[in-house]
Amino acid sequence: MLEIAKEAASVAGEFLKERFLEQLIPDEELHNDVKLPEDKESERRIIEVLHRHFPTHTIFSEEVGMVSRDEEYLWIVDPLDGTNNYFIGYPYFSVSIALQHRGELVLGVVYNPVAGQMFWAEKGKGAYLNGKRISVNKRTDKTRAVGTYIRGRNSITKEQELAFTKPFVMETKRVLRNVGPALDWCLLANGWIEYIVMQRSGIMDVAAGIVIAQEAGATITDWQGVPYQHEAFESEHMRSLVASNGPLHEEIRGMIHE
Repeated sequence: MLEIAKEAASVAGEFLKERFLEQLIPDEELHNDVKLPEDKESERRIIEVLHRHFPTHTIFSEEVGMVSRDEEYLWIVDPLDGTNNYFIGYPYFSVSIALQHRGELVLGVVYNPVAGQMFWAEKGKGAYLNGKRISVNKRTDKTRAVGTYIRGRNSITKEQELAFTKPFVMETKRVLRNVGPALDWCLLANGWIEYIVMQRSGIMDVAAGIVIAQEAGATITDWQGVPYQHEAFESEHMRSLVASNGPLHEEIRGMIHE
């Protein structure tokens, strides 16, 4: 199943790479989002590959919603994570594909076609970047820590976002707002950053990244410190999580104020 997920991500990613930097014409441009035909075409190509190999599996994808078949297997697909970045020519976007089996996340693939980065993981088998095993770093100095902030679309106001992120801006080296959450989790998994704070965001965007980060040794909890447990996927379910390299976890979690 992993190889098929990588194939689907590659097929979609190479299409997105071909269209990147073109003068894109959106189907719809909203206040804080954009709808692109490239998103739909990427999705079509992923679904074609998955259903060719697994015709009985259910797929949930951003554009078409739930394509219900056998409930034992559910593919969770974000065909273009970071659509706004893609639209403005900023090369921080990916194809994200996760597999849920009987309610448990067991596989994740995140592909950044511009950088040629294929991240993947299977439950219990480690995390990889282009075939090389990866792991979180073990840095312990909060003042030198770099993190990312992820929030759900329309989940909080800009004023609330500014107030929430201020401690991270002031007390750590840098907090990034990449607006490409699947790749954010891969940055943590490969030891490039030390923490992630996620506020009321849908699991669809980050399911594959969470599998990769977990297999790379990341510590993931809710804001109260309860270890992360995947719940059977629901498209409207919003989660608030904090993830880290481990040694910094309690310090980072202690900076969260709702």
